[in-house]
Formats: sequence, C-alpha cells, structure tokens
Amino acid sequence: MATVRDATIAEPASRPRKLRRGPLTRKQILDASLRLFSEKGFARTSVRDIAQAAGITDAAIYYHFASKRDLFEALIEERGFTAALENLERAEITVGPREAITGIAMGALEFIYSNRDLMKVLMLEAMSQDAVAAEEYRILVQRWEKAEARILRHYAEHGQLRTEAIDELATQLVLTVLGVFADYLMKPMMEPASETPPPELMRHVEAAMHHIVQGIT
Repeated sequence: MATVRDATIAEPASRPRKLRRGPLTRKQILDASLRLFSEKGFARTSVRDIAQAAGITDAAIYYHFASKRDLFEALIEERGFTAALENLERAEITVGPREAITGIAMGALEFIYSNRDLMKVLMLEAMSQDAVAAEEYRILVQRWEKAEARILRHYAEHGQLRTEAIDELATQLVLTVLGVFADYLMKPMMEPASETPPPELMRHVEAAMHHIVQGIT
C-alpha cells in the first residue's frame, strides 16, 4: 500500500539543521509512539513517554504533531490505511462477484496483518472504550463497509447477487475478516510472526468467503 508522506518545505538558509532532521525526527516519533501504544495502550501513553522513547524533547513532538490524537491519525495515514480505503472506494469492477468478494477479503487480511501492531492497538483500545481509538476504528470500518457495499450493489443491480440486503452483507464480509484477525490476536504465538499471514488465517478467510459467495451467487 502506498505511504503518504508530508511534502518537504524548504527552510531559510539560516535553519538548515531543522530541515535535515525533520523527516528522521518524525519517523522516530511515529515508531516510538506505535511501540508504546502497543505496549501500554493509547490512553496510558503520554507525550513525555513518547519523547523519552524517541530520545527527543516534548517540544520536538509538538513541532510535528499538534496533539497525541494528531500523532495517532498520522500513524493511520502513513501506515497506508487511508490509501488502501481510497483504492477500494475507487476500484474499477472488472471481475465477477465470486472473484471480487474473495479477492477483497484476502487482500484486506494481508494488509491488516502487515500492520498488525497498529491494528492491535486500534482494536484493543476500542474494546477498552478509549474514545479516540474507538472513533478511529469506527471511521475505518464504516469506510470499508461502504466501499464494499458499493461493489456489491453493482453486482446486485446486474442480477449477479441473490440478495437485496447489500449493507448487511457488506458488514458481514468485513466482520468476517476482522473476526479471523481478532482470533489470531487471542492465541499465543508459537513462533515469530512472518511478514505474510499464516496459511491457516488465509484458509479461514478463503473458506468463509467461499461459503458466503455460494449463498448469494
């Protein structure tokens, strides 16, 4: 997935040091914040905690981010969540429903797994009723459901689906992927995580999509 980066703005000649350190400092902040959010939780991590972990001052964080929430939103943006949703929202429909439904689900699982640390923070903090995490999670899931529903509605309008409950179906498809990933999080890891989802996760999602598709096409 594409990563969104802030454009670099040229600084006056008298301030070359800030320009040179800016991108590195921003990455330090994002890396440290994700590590701490994962270990301590969003609400229990302070700006000072992040500054100490990144080896910088509190002021350096506020130079890049207006608030801890702004930092959290930057993590979501720069880890590619926004770009992935925009791609799904604009995706051209060039294959049949069986291939599309399964392909979207498998692609979503791969993307979520590749960002499992941030997804874990979003899900666990939302479950613990942290207001910021809960809202960010809700926004992402709702966009995913609406993008999925747009594609399903196309198939329904062309007589390729045997259901009119498009919004409910979109929710079911999204929750199936999230449920499989949540189950993975609950299980103890027997070996170090790889860069790609474990084969059993892929099989679970593929089988679930197969059963769903059988009932609606």
